[in-house]
Amino acid sequence: MIRLYAAPTTNGIRAKITLEECNLDYKLINIDMKAREHKTKEFFTMNPMGMTPVIIDDKGPEGKEITVPQSIAIMFYLAEKVGKFIPKNPTKRAVFWNLMMNAATDVGPTYGAISFIGRMEHPHNPTRDKFLDRLMENYIVWDKILQDQTYCVGDEITICDFALFGIHARTKVLLPNVIKGLENLERWANLIKQRPGIKRGQNFDE
Repeated sequence: MIRLYAAPTTNGIRAKITLEECNLDYKLINIDMKAREHKTKEFFTMNPMGMTPVIIDDKGPEGKEITVPQSIAIMFYLAEKVGKFIPKNPTKRAVFWNLMMNAATDVGPTYGAISFIGRMEHPHNPTRDKFLDRLMENYIVWDKILQDQTYCVGDEITICDFALFGIHARTKVLLPNVIKGLENLERWANLIKQRPGIKRGQNFDE
């Protein structure tokens, strides 16, 4: 059994989505971030960074328990565990790495910066606007990428789709103008969200 310690953030959503899509048995432990449950002594033993999500797999490599923090690391670990959602073709895998890193290190952190600034007591709007422009630029590129293909890396769904969807879902709710009019991105998101695993992965009311 895998234990998932997470909150319904973009990072938590994509970890939970991946567990569902990999069809792995797991137990969700909801972390109340407002109560700072991720900053307790017990949580720091799982992730010294004090951040969610974290998984503990009691049947890890060689049958030994393993703790994996960080949403992208979790996604790779789970995909490799089941042998799915990472292209096996070397050329496709190179494309996958490029796009996965964009979702993980460009789109995700840019959205995170906007969210962080918005929660500040005295938000610096010019800085927020710069990040909004950067986020929009990234989504415009993704809209062009998805113009002629079904999924992020072509005709094969990968954890890149799960990673990007987790951010897109929150963007659509909180910053809808950023993705307004991006029809290819919207078509892709509508396709992804119909998957049963994606639907279950967004539900934290367990």
